[in-house]
Amino acid sequence: MDKEKQECEKLYQKGYTHLDLAFNKLNGTIPNFIRDMKKLKYLNLQSNNFHGVLPFNATFIKGLEVFKVGGNSNLCYNQTILGSKVKIGVAPCDKHGLPMSPAAAKASLSNDSSDSDDGDYDDDNVEKKKHHN
Repeated sequence: MDKEKQECEKLYQKGYTHLDLAFNKLNGTIPNFIRDMKKLKYLNLQSNNFHGVLPFNATFIKGLEVFKVGGNSNLCYNQTILGSKVKIGVAPCDKHGLPMSPAAAKASLSNDSSDSDDGDYDDDNVEKKKHHN
């Protein structure tokens, strides 16, 4: 096991609630172990060079108070898992697991529903906060 993977596993085992890896020039896919960090409330992965399909489901994202992934131009999310109208700062994936272009994403959204969505998935700084009633 390489040193980087060992360090990542330590993060998982310690039960951190805050993980900020923004602007670190990280590349590759987002490690799957992050989704197993049950105590995590703040996750910032924005403005790196991550690629591939976001490994998180809606339950994981809803459990976070802050979630930032914008600024990773080759990262996308699975519409089947997260829905077609989610706004998280990255594009939806096409059938090959690659980010859709804005025009293709809008066409996909209009085919999925009669409700129009502005396709606002390319914000670099999307932040989700829980609202308590």
